Amino acid sequence: MNKCLFLLVLILSLVNSLAGQEKRGYQWIIGYDSSSLDSIGEAILLNFNEKPVSISKITSVDNFHMEGSNTSICDKEGNLLFYSNGCLVVNAAGEVMENGDSINPGLLQNSFCPYGGSPFIQAAIAVPAPGNESLYYLFNLDMDTPYEVIEDDSTGVIDTFGFLAIAPQRLYYQLIDMSLNDGLGVVVAKTQIAVQDTFARGNIQAVRHANGRDWWIVVPKSHSNCYFLVLITPDGIQPPQLKCSGHTWSDDDSGAQAVFSPDLEKYIRFNAWNGLNIFNFDNSTGDLSNPVQILFPNDTINYIAGVAVSPNSRFLYVCARKRVYQFDLTADHIESSKIQVAEWDGTYNPYATIFYLAALAPDGKIYISSTSSTFNLHVIENPDSMGLACNLIQHGVILPSYNFATIPNIPHYCRSEEECEVLINSTYEAVEEPLILTYPNPAKEEITFQLKGAFGPAEQSAVLRIYNAAGRLVFRQTLNPETPAFTWDVSGYQQGMYYYRLITAGGALAGGSFTVIK
Repeated sequence: MNKCLFLLVLILSLVNSLAGQEKRGYQWIIGYDSSSLDSIGEAILLNFNEKPVSISKITSVDNFHMEGSNTSICDKEGNLLFYSNGCLVVNAAGEVMENGDSINPGLLQNSFCPYGGSPFIQAAIAVPAPGNESLYYLFNLDMDTPYEVIEDDSTGVIDTFGFLAIAPQRLYYQLIDMSLNDGLGVVVAKTQIAVQDTFARGNIQAVRHANGRDWWIVVPKSHSNCYFLVLITPDGIQPPQLKCSGHTWSDDDSGAQAVFSPDLEKYIRFNAWNGLNIFNFDNSTGDLSNPVQILFPNDTINYIAGVAVSPNSRFLYVCARKRVYQFDLTADHIESSKIQVAEWDGTYNPYATIFYLAALAPDGKIYISSTSSTFNLHVIENPDSMGLACNLIQHGVILPSYNFATIPNIPHYCRSEEECEVLINSTYEAVEEPLILTYPNPAKEEITFQLKGAFGPAEQSAVLRIYNAAGRLVFRQTLNPETPAFTWDVSGYQQGMYYYRLITAGGALAGGSFTVIK
């Protein structure tokens, strides 16, 4: 093993060790069991603490459905703490948590909760409270009728904007103390209002702040190109900030999915009518910038839309009803990088298994649900690979009971931004022959990175990332066949060890280290 490869393996081992210490997203609760009257009160557990993932039924609350709103959270060791469908908080024993009932008063509680859960996609998410090992926040959107309703003699009651005049007007939060009730938890602050406005129908997301401790909660504002960002610190919920950028969404904002890339640099939101919207995200300030909109006029109808990003944060997967597409987020022109990686094979199990919501799992795979009740999920086995090499297997995951559209809404967990940034996916094959040369090493004024014959027919570009000794990303540069060398000025950087990684367009990985001296 050469020195470069040894260093890469060492970095991988260190990162995997660190990342493995926070397993808050390692247990997913999905589905509902209505296959027989005897099985009411069961749900499906996907436990990623086991390798491969174990899938089983668990006892849960009667008539509790995980549908549009679905979130769960574990402790750092991967032990399930609680989960929610936007109506109830359920503890690890499968019981309604103390004071965890009726967390969504009003229209949603009266009209939807008795029959399952909130129908809005991604209308609930849970995160740990910064600076306190026992406290957790659960955010959830309500349901109201904020829009004008018109009486029409010929057609009856219609809404000026559509969708029956229903939309959220309150972003609630529940504060949960897991040190109470013998570790089963108690909701100690209930239906607290974090923001009151008119929101899009779902798409709550959460992402780490750049300080590695705090959290941003991101919620789209209705009929706008604006997003509310709520910062959570050890001092609690901070006043909301409004950030506006990109496409103004229409009233047809339902059926959408939003996601952050694992490296925290991209925010993506997608639905049939407003298209694929991609932003650069600054997790220090919460700013959204450089918006890109890609439309799918012939592919996304009937509320069918889903998105997920590969572990290396390079490839975006878009579920567009009967097709799945891959985009390269590192490409100069993202829309031109579009590759179709799957087309629905027509399977019914027992209902149509078309592609819907997607999520990146702790095992590095992407799982995809369907719009109807089915006994399976689709799975992308190698999402870090380009094109068909990603290996999307239709209905490749067998479930023990029905799942209706459900995919959990769980943020990407790292102990800090540094650990997220330094994440290197071990599914890449490190190469014995170095793809890149660095000189001089050690460096005092500048260091040059020189590609060494890395580009073949499939190669278009390569992304070079440089990290300091703490694992924080300090520089990023794109290389291509026309400019295969790059000289970096190190004079303004602190003395010490630095690491780099290079990912080529064909999926090859190189990495190593160098030293800056004064």
